[in-house]
Amino acid sequence: MLRFEIKKIFSKTINKIVFAGLLAVTLLAALLATRDVKYINENGETVSAFTAARKLQELKNRYKGPLSEEVLQEVIEQNKNMKENSANRDDALQKSQSFSDIREMITLAFGEFGGYDYDIADNISTEEVKNFYQRRITGLEEYLNSEKMKGAFTDEEKTYLINQYKQTETPLHYEYADGWKALLDSQYLPTLMMLVVVLIGFMVAGIFSDEFQYKADAIFFSAKLGRNKAIVSKIGAGFIVTTGMYWVSMFIYSAIILITLGFGGADCQIQTGFSNWSSIYNLTYWQDYIFTMVGGYIGMLFILTLAMFISAKCRSTVLAITVPFVLSCVPMFLGRVAIFSKVAAFTPDQLLRINKSLEDFTLVRIGENIFGYLTVIVPIYFVLSFVMFPAIYWIYKKAEVK
Repeated sequence: MLRFEIKKIFSKTINKIVFAGLLAVTLLAALLATRDVKYINENGETVSAFTAARKLQELKNRYKGPLSEEVLQEVIEQNKNMKENSANRDDALQKSQSFSDIREMITLAFGEFGGYDYDIADNISTEEVKNFYQRRITGLEEYLNSEKMKGAFTDEEKTYLINQYKQTETPLHYEYADGWKALLDSQYLPTLMMLVVVLIGFMVAGIFSDEFQYKADAIFFSAKLGRNKAIVSKIGAGFIVTTGMYWVSMFIYSAIILITLGFGGADCQIQTGFSNWSSIYNLTYWQDYIFTMVGGYIGMLFILTLAMFISAKCRSTVLAITVPFVLSCVPMFLGRVAIFSKVAAFTPDQLLRINKSLEDFTLVRIGENIFGYLTVIVPIYFVLSFVMFPAIYWIYKKAEVK
């Protein structure tokens, strides 16, 4: 019976088209992400993807290991020599590729918190750069105590944020990690997750409503197992299809990027990348990957089980299809409106872009404990997702045949 329900989903022509579209957008997103990794050769020509990755891996791994004071001082010296011996900015970019990541971190550490001034690293001395790790902490303290942030955080919340920075393991481990950065730091992954949710929504939206659309509900509910095992089979089919399609898509996306750009750097802290320098979440790229993928799965599962609930309750495939679109797309626009921003931070679509939310300072207070909001909404939606399944069963079992 379970196999029959799954077969019904994939037998529809529209679902076959959606499945092909899902594979196409997954491949396209992965290829675009790999092309974002670029290398400038000695002739000033830019290459990308596999060729660029191999060249950059060789260059950047010259600094592989702890990002110590000696390494930071060496980078300052290299940067000074590069500036003195470069004909123009393009030439400077070509010569700085081996230490560009570390130079970027120095720029972020010594610049204004939340800002970026490319030339800052040019004005840092080898003596000043010794304060690199302390500057990251003092920069946050200055930001939290600035006039602009007055009233934004309580004293306890400020202490929590500062302690999160102090708990970052130093010296940071550094090595070539462009594969993980392309996978996790780009906009492609959250966009892909959003499309995956919407497309799978098309496939599962009719699981429960189709019996009414095709006028087969009288036969379905009058059958011996119609109000028990048959319903469980529909729920199981929805769970298997959503779970399978999500993980297949994420596996293909991840495999293409990491095989092309390399698996190195999985143990680097996410703070070694530009996107997460300010993050309060002390994770390695590997841990970030697990957190992002599992979080995305939970967000997807909640949104699509809610769509199936609407399908069972309202008997409308069209209405059920709108749920994934509304919950995965609309909140990110509402979040740009000040009065909705706090509410939007806790909507399920946030789980589809965890990789882009790790620098968010939104906090949750539970009793005397303070948490980063991402560590709270993941378990909440995990529980809600599985609460939806018995709710679907109960609603559909009580359906009246008209």
